[in-house]
Amino acid sequence: MRLGLVLRPGEEAGDARAAEEGACALVAVATDRGGAFPAAAAVAVATRHVRIVVPVHLGADHPVTLAEDVAVLDNLSGGRAVALVDTGDLDAAAAAEDLALLRAALRARPVRHQGERWRVPAGIEGHEAPEAVEVTPKPVQVSVPLWLTGAVAPAVGPAAGVVVLAGGGVAADPTADVQPALLDVGGSEATLDADRDAVVALADAGATHTLLRAPDPTVAAPLVARFLIPEVGMTGFPRVVAETMLPPAWPGPARYVGGPEDRGAWRDGEVGA
Repeated sequence: MRLGLVLRPGEEAGDARAAEEGACALVAVATDRGGAFPAAAAVAVATRHVRIVVPVHLGADHPVTLAEDVAVLDNLSGGRAVALVDTGDLDAAAAAEDLALLRAALRARPVRHQGERWRVPAGIEGHEAPEAVEVTPKPVQVSVPLWLTGAVAPAVGPAAGVVVLAGGGVAADPTADVQPALLDVGGSEATLDADRDAVVALADAGATHTLLRAPDPTVAAPLVARFLIPEVGMTGFPRVVAETMLPPAWPGPARYVGGPEDRGAWRDGEVGA
């Protein structure tokens, strides 16, 4: 299972750097809808490798507009965007339409849609509307990952072929190729055993990617890197290794490590040459 951290609003860039330094596979923006994409853009600039999970709220905004925001983030991050799609207050039928249009707009093809809520192109009277529209820029990824959450997500996701975020009463699907989850953890040395038990239980339940929500991600990141990631990412990882103090840095070029009797010769380049 791959682990990530939920970022604190207003602290996204610093939290994301700490998570990346701690070998986390992904980070998640938790900022409200008005600032989610600017915050995710700051994370994209501050990091190089982690996946960036950005909330996408269905309901008020046009799905094509939301797709454009996701596509811009995907280009800015070099193909690292993941859309956490929240169905909000929509009923199942409305959420299914918005989700379908969002997915269509994120594909590298022109979009046409005629539904109960949306019409693409709009076909405004007196305008020469095209027969289809395209989102620009195109996402870097051939298929941007979509994870679904919200009250009607369990009813909408399976029918649409979109994975539903586990947690908060939603169980993980052990048969899914990708099963994301959200888990609240203490994120400190005092809560390490409880955090580890909860993470391992989620892995056993079938989660493949878990976002950990801790009070302070900068405190949690080193603990996640040393104690939790090896536990769920390396089968049979010897826990004694993780719980041992790190050895001091060896002086000089790391060509050879011998016993104390070899130290002087090693420094002079006589050993391991």
